[in-house]
Amino acid sequence: MPTVRQKRDNSHGLFHLAIMLFCLLVTSPAVPAGEVTLVAPVDFGSIDLNPGGDTIVIAAHNGPASPAGSRSGVTGGGSGLIQVTSTEAEHVEILFPDSAPLVCGSHSLTIKDIGPHSQYHLTGLDLPGGGVTRTISVGGSLKLQGDEASVSCSGFLSIQLNFF
Repeated sequence: MPTVRQKRDNSHGLFHLAIMLFCLLVTSPAVPAGEVTLVAPVDFGSIDLNPGGDTIVIAAHNGPASPAGSRSGVTGGGSGLIQVTSTEAEHVEILFPDSAPLVCGSHSLTIKDIGPHSQYHLTGLDLPGGGVTRTISVGGSLKLQGDEASVSCSGFLSIQLNFF
């Protein structure tokens, strides 16, 4: 389970915020020849949160990526990975949501910029057919305030894939 550790100051212990994001992929292939497999969910890793807060980004627009913060340390985690295969040559249109909510006890967080931080966001993907498999990397950004409380979060991310 990914965690966020926040240092209140140097004399106190670490506070933990656990963040879990499960990637649920909803697909609607127009041609039954396409196949989609979830390889890995989006995982923001273990975050040592800066007291001033930070935005943790998984910049997967060029392929698999690890989460990073500008002021916080991040260990582990990675982009979501989806494999697509087709027996026929096809174009795959990929529709990423603008955001995905996370429920965190009595409050919520939001994964944003999913499309801009994911592979094939504006172009889609051409499959050559013949059972060749291609991988799509999924990223996003998570803004965390410096005063995040210890809590577990969960949510679902739906991505629509259309095969033409």
